[in-house]
Amino acid sequence: MKRRDFLKLTGMSVLSLATPRTLLAMGDTTGGSLDPRDPGGFVNPLNRPGHHGGLLGYLDPHGAFTIRAMKTSAPVLPGKTSDLLVYGVTDGCKSYVNPILTVRKGERLSPTLKNELSADTIIHWHGLIVDSKNDGIPTDAIGAGDSYRYDFTVANRGGTYWYHPHPYELTSAQAYLGLASFFIVEDEDELRLRHALDLEPGHTDIPLVIQDKRFDAMGNVVYDPSENEWFMGFLGDTILANLTVKPYLDVATRIYRFRLLNGSNSRIYRLAFVSPEGAVPFSLIGTDGGLLDRPWTVKELFLAPGERADILLDLSDFRVGDSLFLKSLPFDPMDNEQMGNGMAPEPSMGLANGEEFYVMKLNVKRRAWSYARIPRTLSVVEPVNASGAMMRQLTLAQAAPGVMKWAINGETFDPARISFEVERGSVEVWEIMNEMTGMPHPMHIHGFQFRVLDRQGSPQQTAALAVDGGRLPSDLGWKDTILTWPGETVRVAIDFSVPYPGPQQYVFHCHNLEHEDMGMMVNYRVV
Repeated sequence: MKRRDFLKLTGMSVLSLATPRTLLAMGDTTGGSLDPRDPGGFVNPLNRPGHHGGLLGYLDPHGAFTIRAMKTSAPVLPGKTSDLLVYGVTDGCKSYVNPILTVRKGERLSPTLKNELSADTIIHWHGLIVDSKNDGIPTDAIGAGDSYRYDFTVANRGGTYWYHPHPYELTSAQAYLGLASFFIVEDEDELRLRHALDLEPGHTDIPLVIQDKRFDAMGNVVYDPSENEWFMGFLGDTILANLTVKPYLDVATRIYRFRLLNGSNSRIYRLAFVSPEGAVPFSLIGTDGGLLDRPWTVKELFLAPGERADILLDLSDFRVGDSLFLKSLPFDPMDNEQMGNGMAPEPSMGLANGEEFYVMKLNVKRRAWSYARIPRTLSVVEPVNASGAMMRQLTLAQAAPGVMKWAINGETFDPARISFEVERGSVEVWEIMNEMTGMPHPMHIHGFQFRVLDRQGSPQQTAALAVDGGRLPSDLGWKDTILTWPGETVRVAIDFSVPYPGPQQYVFHCHNLEHEDMGMMVNYRVV
């Protein structure tokens, strides 16, 4: 089924999810503007994860369980009902909508995906190190009414991962319409940090997925990219955090952990906490693949689609009655793809990439007496020994001059083609080069995590944040998604040691989901 046929079908009818609609309900607004550039109207309580089911409820799965990919309708905008696609799980008397799966490292899971959509789908466990049959590659997508059984042992370090659909040419639409949630892995380092800071999941340790969407007058999510938006990426004009528009969070004077996920299709965020006195420093403690070796004090960070950042915000010095915002600061989106192509830029649909806006308001409501201090050491982040490693160059550019498609080494995706092979047990250094006459590309690898070696040719807005060899603080841990700016070259080291028998096939692609669906993706095989 093609993209446009799928979008027509999803707009024709909506099925009710077998859970109370109040699970997705939001607080009432007082008529404030929904424009994220307006600091007013942040009167909707943030949808926080809980342990009683519902939207983004914590689910501790053991062994076999079923995840339904399905349609639903629910209130998202004030006073209106939106059509959504969601993952539904029933566990005893509890029903979950896009549950946050929490597992221990070393645990074995056997989830079954049941496809109740009108189109092909498959779940990709983003960031998890699994064999290719459990990865959720596009060629394993299943048809409407079919099921797919996964069976894998969680091998990853503790950290914040996520899961979302990955059918070729339909990933962007299905993710945009709601299919996505967190996959949180716990290990000894994670449990030690929780104890040291007295963190409670859902209260002081909060997963936060940030997304931008468009809505029509009836409150339905609108996804209908133009040709230019397939080429550049589809941007929404309304910002949601945990599917909450204009959210607020009441906080105390203590340390909070936020597990930030950019769940947008194409929007890049430059995130900062801002009070009336200016930027509020926070501690970056983890990246895509778990905790860093130590905290890094920063005032801002870039977060591209697919990336995660674990941060600690210390509000101990704030007073009751104070407030601050999580914002996206302005930046140059570096959309250079118009250079030399003779194409005129299309006007922005309301909220341009790189524009400044507010994400969430934090209201300090009570005094908390806590003597917790952020540990100086968080974990051990092993390096990848790249001595003597094979070098592989990967160039990001248009498929051809004047062609509105992006390619990797001149190739666009062919499900039947293996673009290159890597040797099992080898270490490779991938040199990812983004041409200047391009745009930012967040590049994601399936099956493995990598370590960033260096950045070269970085634009000033990111080079100013560098701390080591051109690397950003967010480059210093394990990664699976890396933002590469026009004119920039990023080198990453990957250890292709796998315990799985036989050849393993994965994909490498841009996590601007419109780019991915238009073919900015290649198959590679471990042999």
